[in-house]
Amino acid sequence: RMIDIKSRLARYEIAVAKFYIEREAYVSAANRGRYIVKYYSPSAEVEEALEIMIDCYDKLGLDDLKQNARQVLAANYPENSLVRN
Repeated sequence: RMIDIKSRLARYEIAVAKFYIEREAYVSAANRGRYIVKYYSPSAEVEEALEIMIDCYDKLGLDDLKQNARQVLAANYPENSLVRN
């Protein structure tokens, strides 16, 4: 039950991050992604949170943070399409 609750909260944070991306508030979206990675690991939503972080950091021109997020994604989810590119 607790795992389900944790996952539901993480999905809510993902929805908020996507809302911020639609509004071009990339810093806020990246912060939501970082929050998911920090507080909801391990959960299925962490992979999507890392993808959001990579996208936002790319749009903000923060290459070091983008590379760090991509390395974490590659280490934990080697089959992800962003890792293979």
